[in-house]
Amino acid sequence: MTLRERFDQELRELRGKVIDMAQLVYDQLVLALQGMETLDTDVTERVFAMDEKVNETRFAIEAMCFRLIATQQPTARDLRFVIAAMNIIIDLERMGDKAKDIAETLAQLERAPKRAHIPELERMSKLVKLMLQNCIQAYANDDVALAAQVAERDAELDALFADVLNQTIEQVAKSPKEKKITASFGVMRAAQNLERVGDLATNVAERIIYTVTGTIQEMNIHTFKPAD
Repeated sequence: MTLRERFDQELRELRGKVIDMAQLVYDQLVLALQGMETLDTDVTERVFAMDEKVNETRFAIEAMCFRLIATQQPTARDLRFVIAAMNIIIDLERMGDKAKDIAETLAQLERAPKRAHIPELERMSKLVKLMLQNCIQAYANDDVALAAQVAERDAELDALFADVLNQTIEQVAKSPKEKKITASFGVMRAAQNLERVGDLATNVAERIIYTVTGTIQEMNIHTFKPAD
């Protein structure tokens, strides 16, 4: 095996590890969203345990990236691929953090189950899962068109978030009961975290496009948002 062949093999291994991490984050997110649907607070601990694994995986992949840059002689495309992978795993880790944040809202949501189940929030959950699934597929196959679709869906997610936010504000204004107010704030927190996962998925989509084309393109330009 030549040095180039060995390097290509390592790049394939890197891609595989990033895909595995993305799948782990997807599973973590799905678990958190299942907890939100069933209002099962026992899910929270499991989501937190998965987050530790996500963090460990991120640092292991990051170490691999640094080693490849330091010990190999990457071409411009190779270097682009490695740097993009480093950025992608950071965004994946942040998605895992948001899944953990969603799991933390379960204790609030269970206080008023009817208020926790609103159609817009359920649509946000489905859309975020689809966006992350598409990110994984696009990264695995260098599919620029599919990556662009991820970014396009973020606008729909933002619109749903605005609907949830408006509904929540109205509910809080009308309800004097503490448990309903607590649940409403839980809904708002969950929606905000889902919206943020969509932003992070869009970041990943941009990195996929950058890897394939060499062009950095901001796919969705938003107005100012508070920092995490």
